Amino acid sequence: MIYNIYNDNNQEFEYDLANMILKKNKPPLFLCVGSNKIVADSLGAITGELLKNHYNIDNIVIGDMTSPIISSNLSSTIEKLNCKYFNHTIIVIDSTIGELKDMYHVKLNNYGLPISYQTNKKFVGDISISSVCYVKGINGLLILNSEEKKFVFETANYIAHRIKLAIDICKKLNYKLVTI
Repeated sequence: MIYNIYNDNNQEFEYDLANMILKKNKPPLFLCVGSNKIVADSLGAITGELLKNHYNIDNIVIGDMTSPIISSNLSSTIEKLNCKYFNHTIIVIDSTIGELKDMYHVKLNNYGLPISYQTNKKFVGDISISSVCYVKGINGLLILNSEEKKFVFETANYIAHRIKLAIDICKKLNYKLVTI
């Protein structure tokens, strides 16, 4: 499912996410993947930061600007999740590479994301939230423009806000599933 971040009338995202979480019938855990040093790769880290510090969703978020989940710690984080949080629905949030026409959209999928060469493109997580933050250019070079930082922050804010709304919906329908 694809959502335009600038469409204020679009309330389906939080309902669709809440529905996915409730159908899995396991508490959600948000794995926010991304760097705190590369703007286009910081979508997950910024979203995690917002979830923890702005929306007070702290105990079900892994990854933020101070403790980013990046390629050097991704494998160990996944191992830890598989051992400690095996009874959770893992929701992966990450930026992706795509085309200019796909920017300003957020994808919500009922399956994980292939993250990093370290996972051999295996899918990580049960649900994924992603947005194109890198754009393919001529000869496969990545195009990063001056609007990039603003766009990444706006997208992260959109995602974090919609996650908060989805968590609120889940709490109303199944309080035991989501306790924060």
